[in-house]
Amino acid sequence: MIDRCFNPHCRRKLHYLRDGRVVRVITGKASQLFEHYWLCGPCCEEFNFVIPPDGKVRLEARSKIEYSNEFDLGEATLTRARIQ
Repeated sequence: MIDRCFNPHCRRKLHYLRDGRVVRVITGKASQLFEHYWLCGPCCEEFNFVIPPDGKVRLEARSKIEYSNEFDLGEATLTRARIQ
């Protein structure tokens, strides 16, 4: 069961799933074995989950371009709203 942010430098307690990001990783050959990992909202803005072939989940810093708050659609620009 996940109860804290996966970032070892944060370890914020999980109270609501609406804040941050949860991923499920299948750990066994039978698809019934899996683990969940959670990044809190602030950590989710700075980091992304990386799951290499060995299956050991780790964090990688996001590039500022990857997590932009604006999306350019040619004639229009959309701004991502933050849900508080």
